[in-house]
Amino acid sequence: MHAVRFCALALLCVGAISAQSDGNQELTQAYKLLAQKSYDDAIAAFRMGIRAEPRNAAAHKDLAYTLLKTGDSAEARDEFKAAININPHDETAALEYAFLCFETKQPIEARRTFDRLRTHGASVATRQTAETAFQNIDKPLAEGIARWKDAISKLPDPMALPTYSAHWELAQLAEQRDNLPLAAEQYEICRKLKPQRASLLLDLARVWRQLNELEQAHAALLAASRNSDSRAAEEGLEMLGPRYPYVYEFQNAIRLDPRNIGLRRELAFLYLELKKEPDAIKEFESVLAIAPNDKLSLSQLDVLRHPRPTVTPAAPPAPANRSNIKVDPKVMGMKSLAAGYVNDAIRYLRIAHEDDPDDSEVMLKLGWAYNAAKNDSEAVKWFDAARHSSNSLVANEANKAWHNLLGITPAQTTMWLLPMYSSRWNDTFIYGQAKRTLPIPYKLPVSFYLSARFVGDMRGQVQMSNLPPQYLSENAVIAGVGASTQQWHHLMSWAEAGLSMNYIPGRTNAGIAVPDYRGGINFAKGFGQLLGSTHSGFFYETTADAIYVSRFDKDWLFYSQHRVGRTFRIGGETLQAYFNGNVVQDMKREYWANSLEFGPGTKLHLPWMPQGVYLSADWLRGVYTTNIDNPRRPNYNDFRLGFWYAATR
Repeated sequence: MHAVRFCALALLCVGAISAQSDGNQELTQAYKLLAQKSYDDAIAAFRMGIRAEPRNAAAHKDLAYTLLKTGDSAEARDEFKAAININPHDETAALEYAFLCFETKQPIEARRTFDRLRTHGASVATRQTAETAFQNIDKPLAEGIARWKDAISKLPDPMALPTYSAHWELAQLAEQRDNLPLAAEQYEICRKLKPQRASLLLDLARVWRQLNELEQAHAALLAASRNSDSRAAEEGLEMLGPRYPYVYEFQNAIRLDPRNIGLRRELAFLYLELKKEPDAIKEFESVLAIAPNDKLSLSQLDVLRHPRPTVTPAAPPAPANRSNIKVDPKVMGMKSLAAGYVNDAIRYLRIAHEDDPDDSEVMLKLGWAYNAAKNDSEAVKWFDAARHSSNSLVANEANKAWHNLLGITPAQTTMWLLPMYSSRWNDTFIYGQAKRTLPIPYKLPVSFYLSARFVGDMRGQVQMSNLPPQYLSENAVIAGVGASTQQWHHLMSWAEAGLSMNYIPGRTNAGIAVPDYRGGINFAKGFGQLLGSTHSGFFYETTADAIYVSRFDKDWLFYSQHRVGRTFRIGGETLQAYFNGNVVQDMKREYWANSLEFGPGTKLHLPWMPQGVYLSADWLRGVYTTNIDNPRRPNYNDFRLGFWYAATR
């Protein structure tokens, strides 16, 4: 803790009487409790006293120091802010406020306050303290900005999707350093790379507001508030305020986010309210150009193009709660939900559900409406009903929402398979795994799963002179349970425990079923136009693994693979030509686990192949880096032909 705070805490009780107000019994009691070190009671008394004297800057400041005694840094920060709002010349409170802003993850406000104090502070001590603190914040930001600018300038294609993280980091640092034009520029590049990420609209709105570009900021907030991302939509609505937007504001937002279906649909309904049917038709058609199966737009266009005569029924009048509804309640409910009128949406959608209890789309929208109304207990019920729908799109969306609200990690099945022919061994190897994650009722950084691995080859064993039979793979099915962490900066770890079951009868160097423990750390990162890119260009990718396998005499193996080359996008086909550089090592220095390989290779993804499938061919020249007990030549050539398949459901 910095020196200013030590001094102030030491003087707090000694000078407490100076902050008391005549006749304010609560403040008098607060200082007595403070002297007795009864901090919680003192805080309560301070709050009562401040309620009676809200402009008592000294009381706010002393309450802040008391809150620090109990560890409530965020509340203490707010009290120091209240004190300097009342008395802007209190530099001690201002320094405390700035330090607490930094401690409570508000570096922008901390930097701004230190910047003001280092140039306009009344005392030399204040200016010196603020200068040191300012440089401690500003210097790393400046260095980070320079580093990321340099990294981006060296990329082969600064607008390629894999460079998103570089632009994002630069935008964050620029905003923290108050370089708002640079921050806005980098957030806009991030949106071009990932236009589906709604949170970037909120980032842009925040920066544009500070640049006084209010029209652009409003357009970004309006686009975010009508996004399918519920969190971004809720935050956007809150920041927009209660006023309903004008037509030109919808048009500005659409120019910023042209594929926002919610925006276009609501503008179409607004045109209908304004009796501008041709404009409404044009907007509904724009929605269908983006989402051809949008039922609401299809039905509205049908009504607009083929108006039906109004027939007054001879039946008794409708119930009172429906007397004001002139159109389909489902349509009105969805329109109200899109416009942010949550209570109206719930009322209309409940009526629509009464009309058609089997309409799962209505159930889903009711779930979102109750969620927006912060009635999650009711939202869970409607999401639960909708997730059993026969409509897969509705069911999937409802299932995700249901799991998210309950904090349950949904179960997933992941499969990967790699059959590979090797000329070095004149054998075909097959590696694969299927795993099913276990749903857990908490959001954890770790997921748990059941796993089934297959490791085998076609030959089974080879015979070498003066040596017992040599097996080229584990030839086993391995069943187990595992845990894996989420990716953090392209890094993740995993561990599995299970039973390895040998499927080759008579194998002499392994039991039929033995315990199997394995785990490791993985790092993978790519730059440039990778295999899934939509454009041709150069690329580089690297993977690194540290893997422990108990059945290999409890050995650790280390793999480092590098590929550099060019991706060619020809029609729907993707072809990569590259150069390999592979290094393998282990802890026990086994000859078979220590090698260096290099050579050319290629990968191919054809248009009819599912995503996650490709063919590969590599020609490698290898050398064993350890040759103790090596019965083979120290160098080798290997042609490998493989097929990779991976899928998650």
